[in-house]
Amino acid sequence: MFMAAEVMHLPKAEQKHWDWTVRLNYLKAMLTKTPLALYNWFIHGRIDHLSDLECAWMLTTTCYAKYLRRRTAADLVGSDFAAHLGPLDPAREYLISDFTTMQDLTPYPGMFVAPTVVLYGRAKSAKDYQLLAISIGHLQGGHWQHLVMTPADGPAWTLSKYYAVQGAAHMTSLSGHPATHFPYDTVNAITVSAVPTAHTLFKLLAPHLELHLAVDHAVLEGGDSIVSERHGEFYAPYVCDGTNIRQLVPTGYIGYPNPLSKYQPSDTPGPNYLPWRYPKAAPSIPTDYGRFLAEYYETVRGFVREVIAPLAQDDDGPVEPLVQASVKDKATREASAAGPAGARLQREEERFYIRRWAHYIAQILPGFPDEDAILAPGAPGDPYPNLVAALTTYIWDVGIAHGLEHNAYYKLGPHRTGFRVRIPPPAGRDIPAFRRRDVLHGWDMFKSTLAFEMFFRPHIVTHLLDADYPFDDPARQAAAARFKQALRATEQRLAEQGVNLDQYARLDELASSIQY
Repeated sequence: MFMAAEVMHLPKAEQKHWDWTVRLNYLKAMLTKTPLALYNWFIHGRIDHLSDLECAWMLTTTCYAKYLRRRTAADLVGSDFAAHLGPLDPAREYLISDFTTMQDLTPYPGMFVAPTVVLYGRAKSAKDYQLLAISIGHLQGGHWQHLVMTPADGPAWTLSKYYAVQGAAHMTSLSGHPATHFPYDTVNAITVSAVPTAHTLFKLLAPHLELHLAVDHAVLEGGDSIVSERHGEFYAPYVCDGTNIRQLVPTGYIGYPNPLSKYQPSDTPGPNYLPWRYPKAAPSIPTDYGRFLAEYYETVRGFVREVIAPLAQDDDGPVEPLVQASVKDKATREASAAGPAGARLQREEERFYIRRWAHYIAQILPGFPDEDAILAPGAPGDPYPNLVAALTTYIWDVGIAHGLEHNAYYKLGPHRTGFRVRIPPPAGRDIPAFRRRDVLHGWDMFKSTLAFEMFFRPHIVTHLLDADYPFDDPARQAAAARFKQALRATEQRLAEQGVNLDQYARLDELASSIQY
């Protein structure tokens, strides 16, 4: 179905937990924030002025930065940008953001969408990027025709910026963000189904499993979900209905273009939207947003490596006979329970379940190491690097990347995030001036405000720093305590490096799992 595997049948206890936490948070936000939404409808209903500096800041340093792709002058030869701007400086660093996926949406009457590609440039000695040009499409004879706009194009340039932000807002919440949710359902469900609760792996992941499956089930199957909009919910801010808006969700998993694409049906995605594969490292994002993700990834990796290291002891002996005895022969297990032999038997039993866990997951998630690769040896001091990477990615995603994206997105706010644009995309460079109140209406701002307060704002049930790892042995308990100290040290290090944590997220703004 072109999407990540979905968990359909939830335990009643998980659903009940969701009802008494997440559902209540949604209802509370809806009731308490409706006055603010009304204020933004009738009093403060205009979208913010979008200067070039503000637009470049939003698209390159906030959560929208995940769509940045590096390009050289040679890469851009033959592009619309080179044709309009002339030869590009080979000594300059360029980036693009591609939001052409918006062309597949069919907006509500009176609203419009446009595919955009944004070009930025930076001198190699500078930190900030400059907004150089936007290639924007308009429908002509049933086909999208693109024009390259620059700051010299007046109102057409300003309107193009609003369309670029529209594309970034939709793609972040409907394509990129679902990729932090739904693929990881598989890891969660198989962990709770196929790993004993006394297993080290289960104890390591346990604090990061809470509410995840119930939240994702509600998003995908709930009739009141923000991406359903079957009845025109007053808190769904998007430019089209739920059936249509879900066209963007598969782009974060199978890439774009894809067989669902209306204008570019293809089985071969382009370089800007590659198919999802299970990550083994933080993404390479050339701004502080990427630094935040990378620093915390390494912090989580250090913790996971310390917890997993004891499982690699005595890993050079025969495995299969011990595995069979540990799983199938209770008498053998009990007879060998004491002393070094018992400890080794326990490690082999744990490794057996790890292989089985990886076998199940790898059949569903592309890029996840299978039962043969999961316990492949590493360099000295680096035990089981594939297992460490697989576990690090899950904990980092549900505890860091997901929460960071929510925080950074929410802090942009509805007045910077125009999901709806009611002025047609420019079909030429000379268009009349327009007022900001015409870009979107007060009703659009009302819906967007509620969406931000109900769904985009983090509503934390258990904080990351409160994660409780049920380890029995003192060494792993100490490792968990050091992990929380390392998280605080990472936050301090990022602050000292000049990363604006108020723009992104502080540790007390991060949850231990996907809870919203």
